[in-house]
Amino acid sequence: MSTHLFAAALTPFGDDEALALRHVPRYVDFLLERGVDGLLVLGTNGEFASLALDERKAVLEAFLEGADGRLPVVVNIGATAVPDVLALAQHAARAGADGAALLPPYYFPLTDAGFTSLAERAAEAFGEALYLYNIPRYTGYAIPPEVVAACVDRGLARGLKDSSQDLAYFAEVRARAPGAELFVGSDTTLVEGLEAGADGVVSGMANTYPDLVAALVRAFLNGSPELPAWRARLLSVRTLFGRYPYLAATRHALRLRGLPLGPPRRPLVPVPSDRRAELTEALADLHRALEEVPR
Repeated sequence: MSTHLFAAALTPFGDDEALALRHVPRYVDFLLERGVDGLLVLGTNGEFASLALDERKAVLEAFLEGADGRLPVVVNIGATAVPDVLALAQHAARAGADGAALLPPYYFPLTDAGFTSLAERAAEAFGEALYLYNIPRYTGYAIPPEVVAACVDRGLARGLKDSSQDLAYFAEVRARAPGAELFVGSDTTLVEGLEAGADGVVSGMANTYPDLVAALVRAFLNGSPELPAWRARLLSVRTLFGRYPYLAATRHALRLRGLPLGPPRRPLVPVPSDRRAELTEALADLHRALEEVPR
């Protein structure tokens, strides 16, 4: 995970909510052609928590086949049951995933010792060091910086995807684990994370607007004066999507771009029918502008 922009990929569904993996090759091409360097599959945006274990394995295999070695594929192996985590880790290794991301189990309160023990077993099952996946607003557990550092020092972790939006936390992890690969996982603090020394980003917005996020990352790396404008565009879309069911708005926007990956799977709901036209209209100017972005 040494490149700058990973898309937090969506999982394709049909209108019947069944997996629609036939769309994966075209989706991967769409992301690759518009500046994405790698994929994180079956994360929050991939709705992993709504998928059965066999479905998660099938999704990973489809993305690996679609990527065909052209860009790295990292998979979230997080689950609430340890046997499921280990089974997913073993499958990821057999399937040829380029990396595995370990999300802390959610629901039961988690201790540092419990998480570290899980990291040990998952790294052993995968056969190499993991990426830790910090998203405490969903898991209820913020991976402490000292735990990240210990896991890196022991060879259990290569780095961290941090979706906490806590820049002080991010800075402390950087200070305690200077050898770790650190990725900012929130579009809201994407620029600030890069300014704080992130090695790259894992972007949910890049699953629909890879060209927008790629332009922002390029502007940052090149010191371009256009950086504030690209950041404003990104935040405006993020704010717009926040007015709807977020993943439903993301999928609606991608359909407008010619990639029908279906609605989210229940219990998530699609954009209400009486609000789809207003969302379409709100995105029209952005879509026209993105047609002019160099690839």
